[in-house]
Amino acid sequence: MQKILNLCPTGTQATKANSRAPIYANEIIDDVLSCAETGITLVHLHARDIEGNNTWKKEYYQQIISGIQKYCTDLLIGVSLSGRYFSDRNLRTEVLCLQPDFASLTMSSLNFPTSASVNDPETITWLIEEMKKYGVLPEIECFDSGMLNYTNFLVKKNILPEPLYVNLILGNIFNAGTEPSSIANLKNHFPENTKVCFGGIGKEQLKANVLGLIEADGVRTGLEDNFYYRGKEKATNKELIQRIHRIAAELEYEIMSSADLRALGYGNKNA
Repeated sequence: MQKILNLCPTGTQATKANSRAPIYANEIIDDVLSCAETGITLVHLHARDIEGNNTWKKEYYQQIISGIQKYCTDLLIGVSLSGRYFSDRNLRTEVLCLQPDFASLTMSSLNFPTSASVNDPETITWLIEEMKKYGVLPEIECFDSGMLNYTNFLVKKNILPEPLYVNLILGNIFNAGTEPSSIANLKNHFPENTKVCFGGIGKEQLKANVLGLIEADGVRTGLEDNFYYRGKEKATNKELIQRIHRIAAELEYEIMSSADLRALGYGNKNA
C-alpha cells in the first residue's frame, strides 16, 4: 500500500535561532531536493524575503519553485496562502499566477498561542475561485471536525473542486488532539473520495504521523510544524523524512511518488 508524504520544510515561525529550518530561497531549494532524494510526494512552501521575513511576493516563490523544478521536474508543489500575517486577499493570492499544483486553504479562522489566523467564509470561497482561475487545487487544512464539516458543506454545494486533498493538523491546544476518541470522531467526518494526511504540531507530530500512516492516506511532516526530533534535540527535515520512511517500511507501506499521485488526478489542472 502506498502512503503520501508531504514535506513542509519551513513555516512562518522558524528562525535561525529557534530551529534548523531552511529560511532563505537557496536553503529551501537545497533542503527540498535533499529530502526528495529520500522520497517525498509533495512539498508545501512558505517564502521569505532577503532579510528572512515572511513574504507573499511571487518573485521569491518563483525563485524557490524554479530552483526545485530545475532538478526535480515532477515534484508536486504547493504554496501557502496563509492569512496569519497578511490579511489582504490580493496579496495572499499573488503567487497563484505561478500556477503551482496546490495552494493552502484553511477552512476556518483559528487561534494559535500568540496570534490568530483569520479566514472568514467569504474569503474561503473567494480563495477557491481564484485558485480555479489558475488550475490550482486547494491544499485543504483542517484542525478539527468543524473545519471538516465546512469542507463537506462546500463539496455538497459544488464549490470545492475534486479530487480533494486534506491535511488534518492535530495538536494545536485550541483544536483537535491525537487521542483515539478524537481520531475516531474525525474519521467520521472525512469527505468521500479524498486523500487525507495527518500532521502534528510540536511534540504531537510523531504521534500524528504514525496515525496518518495507519488511519489515513499519509503524512504531513517537517519543520514548519515541529522543530525537534526528540526532547529538545533540534531536527532537520531530512531526519524527519528518513524517520517516516523507516516507520512506513516497518508497517510495510511504500511512499507514493508525485507521478503516482498525479495519476490520481492531483496537480495543476492547466498544466
